[in-house]
Amino acid sequence: MKNSEAFLAALERRAKLFAPSAVAAFRANEELCSWLLDPLARWADAAYGETAFDDAAVGYAKYCMGVAQAQRIYERAGKYTPEAMPEIVSSVYEDEGYMVPYMWAAILIYAFWPSMASHIALFRDEFLRRLPPGAEVLELASGHGVLSLIAAEERPDIHVTGVDISAPAVAVANRLRAASGHSDRVTFTAADAIGEGGFVRPRYYQGIISAMLAEHLPRPLPLFQSLARQTSDNGRVFFSTALESAQRDHVYEFHQESEPLKMAEENGFRVLRLVSDASATPPQSRFLPRATAMVLQAR
Repeated sequence: MKNSEAFLAALERRAKLFAPSAVAAFRANEELCSWLLDPLARWADAAYGETAFDDAAVGYAKYCMGVAQAQRIYERAGKYTPEAMPEIVSSVYEDEGYMVPYMWAAILIYAFWPSMASHIALFRDEFLRRLPPGAEVLELASGHGVLSLIAAEERPDIHVTGVDISAPAVAVANRLRAASGHSDRVTFTAADAIGEGGFVRPRYYQGIISAMLAEHLPRPLPLFQSLARQTSDNGRVFFSTALESAQRDHVYEFHQESEPLKMAEENGFRVLRLVSDASATPPQSRFLPRATAMVLQAR
């Protein structure tokens, strides 16, 4: 049965440039990263076969190179310079050839980027393990579906609904779902979770996951309003976002941790815990790319 080591071995074969740093990050937080990647390895092997690991390594390498290129452009321009949002939807979110490798990379960074490791601990220890028994959980922009499936793996008593605007992403999520053994408690739907006519159930969910979504939106405030409408009294939200980190489809530029924190508080949440970690960056850089995560509680 495959485990995390299958991803590491694939990096050594297919992404040699990025393997040393990824392996070092994994080894520094091995228990935590294995908690995430061991189930994923089993599901990936069952859903896609042996080639899944090489495909994931190649996708991860392409993603890392794209991030580095986007950050160099960001430094020169002094601001995000994303493509127009309608073009992003058609050329990124609806393009299966782009989205499937992107989906692999989007989960592997949690284990392989030092700036993301603290997110796993926050997600597991302060969000999942503190949800009430039998909680109903919603994941907005669920993408690959791995966080929803890991939630169901950790908590056999909860039900999770994942919503994503990208049909190719939902296809990946459903393929992993079928291999996970959690099909009776996890569902994925292709829909706009935030916009007009979106997927909304007022004050229904005891837990909501909004991971690395806000920076993809032209205006993140409606996201916080949607979270406020759907979270039950005293319900919890796991929220994360990128700050000063340019990518092809990042359109909203956060500079300070206080910006999303303030949006959360103004929409009726208290912040129970916040972590923020920076990526390695040259001393002369104008920007400090980092990843911020919060656990919020509805008041």
